[in-house]
Parts: sequence; structure tokens; C-alpha cells
Amino acid sequence: MSDNSRSPRFNGERSAAIEALLTKVVQDGTPENRHFQDTKGKRILLAGIAVALVATGGAVVMQLPVTDKSSIDCFARAELHGSRFPGTTVVLGEGTRVGEPSTQRNPIPIEDALAACRDVWAQHGLDPDDPDGNAHPSLYDRSFSYPVPDPLTVCVLQDGRAAVIPGDEKVCGALGLALKTDTAP
Repeated sequence: MSDNSRSPRFNGERSAAIEALLTKVVQDGTPENRHFQDTKGKRILLAGIAVALVATGGAVVMQLPVTDKSSIDCFARAELHGSRFPGTTVVLGEGTRVGEPSTQRNPIPIEDALAACRDVWAQHGLDPDDPDGNAHPSLYDRSFSYPVPDPLTVCVLQDGRAAVIPGDEKVCGALGLALKTDTAP
């Protein structure tokens, strides 16, 4: 045992002070007892929150709307390394919006990210076993009959674009992404 000369030694006086404090804590109506009772409810609440987090796997699901519909990322598997992922980015192209000059080119917004990525899967454009997540072009299925994983979940990337990832709603939180909401804030 180390000797720490800065800490007060345990002696009879300290023992009596501790006993007096404990006596006040257990006596109804004392300020010490009221403080203990007030904090007891908080401790029970915190314990309940801890149990709920354990029961849900500690996942707190954040939900955000997709704010950038210029492109989407279709993941071949639930994996994300910074901005790199196994899969492909889908862009519908550029067009002219009504009321704008014909020289103004804008990306065509992708309104249904889930449907777009399902089409990529159905054409065998994605391969979860490939390191980059892309199927070889010779394997593409133009009949749209290749099996599509179920479920696929729409998450929201840091830049506001949609990412469609194989897995249930927990996959977004596992990758540090938000789950897509259907309504804008």
C-alpha cells in the first residue's frame, strides 16, 4: 500500500463523521435524505435508459431527408470506408428545366433511390463478392431478372445524397449514416 501524505488519514473523527452522514441519509425529512431520494429517481431513470439502449443494441437511429437528388450510391454490401464503398454511383443525366435557357444543364433528380438501385441489382450491375462491388459487364442481365437483395434500405450520406444498402434499418446506424425520412424538415 502506498503512503500518500496529502490524503487525510482515516481516523476515529472521520469514522464518526461518516456514520453521522449515513444516519442523516436514512432519516426521513433531513436535507441529506431528500437529496438521496431526489437523485434516486434520476438513477432509476438512467438505469432504465441504459437497459433500453442494451435492448436495442445501443443503436440510436437518426433520420434525415435526402436533400441532394443529383445522384445516389448503390452499395453491393454494407461497407463504408470514408467516401469509398463497394458499389456504384447512379446519375440519370442532365437536362433543361422548364423556364430555364436551353444552355442551362442540370442533373435530373432521382426521386426514388430504392427503385433505381433495385434496377441496378436486377441487371446484375452489383456483385457483393467483388472487391469493388461491381459485376463484370459480361454478366449484366438486360432482362432485369437477377435476384435483388431483400431488404434494401435507403440511408442518407453526409452530403445529403441517398445511399441504398443491403440490410434492414439498422444498417444505416452501423455505418454512421442517417436513415432516410419521407418528409423534409
